[in-house]
Amino acid sequence: MFVPEWLVVLIACGAAVAICFVWKAGRRKSSSRWPEGRPNTRQTNDEQEQAHRDFVANVSHELRTPVSIIKGFSETLIDDYENLSEKQRRKFLSKIQRNSERLNSLIEDLLSLARLEALDLTLDRKKLDLSELIGQIGEDFQTKMGDDGPVISVDLPDSPLMISGDAEKLISVFENLIENAIVHAENLSTIKVQAKMDADGQHVACRIEDDGQGIPEEELERLFERFYRLEKSRSRERGGTGLGLTIVREVIEAHQGEVVAQSRLGKGSVFSFRFPAST
Repeated sequence: MFVPEWLVVLIACGAAVAICFVWKAGRRKSSSRWPEGRPNTRQTNDEQEQAHRDFVANVSHELRTPVSIIKGFSETLIDDYENLSEKQRRKFLSKIQRNSERLNSLIEDLLSLARLEALDLTLDRKKLDLSELIGQIGEDFQTKMGDDGPVISVDLPDSPLMISGDAEKLISVFENLIENAIVHAENLSTIKVQAKMDADGQHVACRIEDDGQGIPEEELERLFERFYRLEKSRSRERGGTGLGLTIVREVIEAHQGEVVAQSRLGKGSVFSFRFPAST
C-alpha cells in the first residue's frame, strides 16, 4: 500500500525533465505568441533572464517539498510498518497521497506551459454545456473545502450555455482561477462563480469574483505574463509556481475568448472572460 522509493525517484526525475523542457522552450525568442491586435509587451532581455531564474528557483522549491514528504513517510512505512498502528499508517498514506497529487498538479502545469511555449495547444473541441461543467466544478470544490473553507457560490441560468470547446482544458481554467482566489486571498469568505449569455447574444460571459485582499494596480498589467509572480516573498510562502494564470489566458484565447482582471486592494478581485456561443 505504501509508495516505494523507486516511484519517488521516478516522479522527481519526471519533474526535472519537465523543468528542463520549459526552461529550454522559454529561452527561445521565437516561442512568444501574441494574438493579432495585442501589443508586444515582452520584457527586456535582462528581465526575461531574471524571470527565468526566479521561475526555476520557485519550481525547485515547490518540487522539493512534496518529494521530501513522500520520501520521509514512505521510508517510515517501509522501516517501521509492523510497529505502526492502523491509524498511523492511514495518516502517513494520506499525506503521501496529498503530496503526490500536489506533485502531479505541478508537473501537469509545467508540461502544459511547455506545450504552450512550443505553440502546441491542440484542442479537443466538442459541443458542451458550460453551465453543467461549471456546476460540477463548484460542487467538487465545495466538497473539497468542507465547512472550514470558503463558500463557493455558483450562479447559473436554467437554460444550457452551449459552446464548442475542450472540456478538460476549460476545467483547468476554472480550477486555476478558483484555486488562485483560495490561495492568495486573506479572510476569504465567498468565491462567486457566474456564467450567463452575454448581452450580444453571441457569447457566453463568465465571472469569478472573490472578496479577498486584492491585487495592486501596478501588478495587473503583468498578471498573465509567463514566469511572472505577484510579490515573490508572499508567493513563495503560499506555494505555487505562478503558472496558473498564464495557462488560463492561453486556454481562453485558444477558444477565441478573452480574459480581463480587475481588482481593488482590500476589496477583492474579479476575473471576467467569455467564449463564442455555439448554436
